[in-house]
Amino acid sequence: MKKTVLFIFGLIFAGSVAAQDTISLSLPQAITIALSENPTIKIADKEIKRVEYSKKEKYGALLPNVSLGLSYARSLKKQKMFFSIPGMPANPDGIEVGQDNTFNGSTNGLMATLPLFAPALWQSINMSELDMELALESARSSKIALVNQVSKAYYAILMAQDSYNVLKRTYENSTENNRIVQNKFKQGVVSEFESIRAEVQLRNVGANLSAAENGVELTRLQLKMLMGVEMDQEIKVEGSLADYENKMYSDVLKIDTSTLADNSDLKQFDIKSRQLNQSVKLQRASWMPTLSASFNYNYMSVANDDILFTGDQRWFPASNVGIVLSIPLFQGGQRYFKDKQLQIQVDELKDQKLNLKRSLELQAMSYINNIEKAMKQIESNKVALSQAEKAMTISQKRYEVGAGTYLDVANAELAYQQSGLAYNQAIYDYLSAKTDLEKLLGNK
Repeated sequence: MKKTVLFIFGLIFAGSVAAQDTISLSLPQAITIALSENPTIKIADKEIKRVEYSKKEKYGALLPNVSLGLSYARSLKKQKMFFSIPGMPANPDGIEVGQDNTFNGSTNGLMATLPLFAPALWQSINMSELDMELALESARSSKIALVNQVSKAYYAILMAQDSYNVLKRTYENSTENNRIVQNKFKQGVVSEFESIRAEVQLRNVGANLSAAENGVELTRLQLKMLMGVEMDQEIKVEGSLADYENKMYSDVLKIDTSTLADNSDLKQFDIKSRQLNQSVKLQRASWMPTLSASFNYNYMSVANDDILFTGDQRWFPASNVGIVLSIPLFQGGQRYFKDKQLQIQVDELKDQKLNLKRSLELQAMSYINNIEKAMKQIESNKVALSQAEKAMTISQKRYEVGAGTYLDVANAELAYQQSGLAYNQAIYDYLSAKTDLEKLLGNK
């Protein structure tokens, strides 16, 4: 891990200080850098951290809830008391009661509440555990998808480079053929039409070569974007598609296609199903009573203006402890019908999971068929490429000594070009299908 981090830092430093320096990358190195620098992975890691904080927030509901406040009240008009007792003089004007000022340590004083029996709260905490599990699986899914994208982008560069080499070889051969034709035309051996045809053939191959060179650069930019490195950083991928042909049989044998247990979509679906079942438990827990303990402490003072903030002002405390029991009785059937809705959703998920599993199995079979088809095409195209290359060399020599026609040369060049491109495409199709199958099976 330490070597990997140093490598990544070295790449970033090279990009900022000497962007013209080219960095040679293998596929494992490209994947390692992408998993460290790609913004998608960073977002997934931050989402895990957010869910972790959410989980801690829900655990905080098990701790006492303590609040403290201050209040002050000024009497604008005091309340009056009136007496009407037999044998005592009446007081029609009444007697004012109360003080001008009231100070209180809080509207509720120092108050603490602690849940003792709260089934809904406990089920909510269990739900947060599933939220964390889903966030982790979602992050794993993002990494698997990124590995798939980086791998295919890397293979695309190899295909673009190998196709460029095929066209380059064709261009070199066309250049030599054009030289031979022009020499023969100057000697009057061939017609002007054949000279023009050779020149057009050379220019067409040259245009294809330029397009292939541009394709190589575009695929490199795609890989750099996925890796999360600067676009002006020059990179070079190692190897060629033919390197993967030599080990394709052993690679295929290593893939376990017998199970979809590690498929991320299925795992996320299972977690969401458990979340829905947990929602049913949470909903039913709201039907149950809740019990909580409370503590209240007040410290207050009342005083008229003439003794406010003097030694005669008195402060006195008041406190109490208690237990609160809340029993839900009737809410118009809302909880009952909510439970029925959740039960229907649970049944729907069962059918959706079955449909998803069948769809994934179909995709797996399709990828396996594509792999088998590509492997057969690789073997066939490899032989065709070898024969086409040999035919191109023979046709060129025959034409040079006057034993063949330029049409034979052009056809041989075209056959070589098509065979080379088809060979590269078959290897890329194999690698692409294998990478997609590994993603489907949940392999990184």
